[in-house]
Amino acid sequence: MDNSIAENLESQIVNLYKEKEELEFQLGTSDTDKILEEFYQLESDLKRLYKFKENYKRIDSKQIIIESIRSVYIPNNRLSK
Repeated sequence: MDNSIAENLESQIVNLYKEKEELEFQLGTSDTDKILEEFYQLESDLKRLYKFKENYKRIDSKQIIIESIRSVYIPNNRLSK
């Protein structure tokens, strides 16, 4: 085998192990299945949060009275914003 090819292969292997160590350090694993599973879970959580943000309005209030699970009293002056 040509010496330059062997050096190139060795360099690639060393780089792969460095990347593997970096993944282990940063993510706690270098297993691609686990990393992808975590990625898709984060994507799902993010979509859920965006959907929540689209469906609900944030209202600053010092007092909210909850009468039941289905009704909440919010001061009228808070709704005009």
